[in-house]
This record gives sequence, C-alpha cells and structure tokens, in this order.
Amino acid sequence: MVLFPFIKSLVAENQSGGEATIPHFGTVQNPIYVMEQEHELAGGLLKEINFLSNNYTPPDWACNTFKAMYAKIDEFEQDLHMHVHLENNILFPKAIQLERELSNK
Repeated sequence: MVLFPFIKSLVAENQSGGEATIPHFGTVQNPIYVMEQEHELAGGLLKEINFLSNNYTPPDWACNTFKAMYAKIDEFEQDLHMHVHLENNILFPKAIQLERELSNK
C-alpha cells in the first residue's frame, strides 16, 4: 500500500520526464528497509517450519493429505525464496537507482 504504488509513480515520472516526488516517508529506501525486514522474518519462520518438519519429510504413518501438505509448504518456501530474490536483488535496487536519477534532474 506504500512501496509498490510509489515505485509505480517513479516509473510514471521517469516515462513522462518529470522529477521524483518526495514522499511522506522520505525516500524509497525507508519502506524497502521495512520490506526487507519482513522478508527476513518470513524466511526465519519458514526455516523453523523446515527444521520442525525434518525438511518437509512426512512421517511413515502420514496419509496422502499430510504428504500433500508438506509438499505444498515446500513449494511455498521455494516460491517465497524466488519472490524475495526478485524484490531484494532486482526490484528494490532498481527503485533506489530510479529515485536517485529522478532526484538529480
């Protein structure tokens, strides 16, 4: 509700040749920092679930529903890692750079 609409506004300003608007949160780096902290928290929680589930290995007595649940949690973890990678390593650095470029106009 804060970061992504602002990134979209940066892209729009860049396309129109405008300058960056100074948001109420100061710089795009502030909500990015919050998102990165949320990513760390989610990663830590999934790491704990992974550990507690023995790397998503269902017990011998597990029914098919139990096995499917573990498989889906594992799939979710992999998807989350990709999501975090795309944001932290691609989107966020580009947003920071775009804000800098627009601020220097």
